[in-house]
Amino acid sequence: MAKLPEEVKAAIDKAANVCVATADKNAVANVIYVSYLKYKDDETLVIADTKFSKTRENLENNSKLSFVVLDTETKKSYQVKGTVTVYSTGEQYHSVVDWVQIKKPEVTPFAAVYVNVEEVFCGSEKIA
Repeated sequence: MAKLPEEVKAAIDKAANVCVATADKNAVANVIYVSYLKYKDDETLVIADTKFSKTRENLENNSKLSFVVLDTETKKSYQVKGTVTVYSTGEQYHSVVDWVQIKKPEVTPFAAVYVNVEEVFCGSEKIA
């Protein structure tokens, strides 16, 4: 497992949305904007599934995910790749519900997506 560099965490903290990519079992790509993404620790990211449809289906068949985040101050973009575990019950799920409802009490996520970080790039350079 790779560790998120501090510069990537800073970019995530500043981002309102990130682009998340998945692929189905036939390698057909799907990209969506995600508003609820944060890092849990240096090796784990958490995404709230508030409206996933194709993305959720893709993750059920192919647990790989990547996302891009742009640091608007430094003008650097970072790509993070990893493998996910999806929770729709239990402690992991409920902690994501609590996090989302702090910002939007009327929104209840369908699931919590935990991403184990495997690779991190800045442009074409692998940095973790």
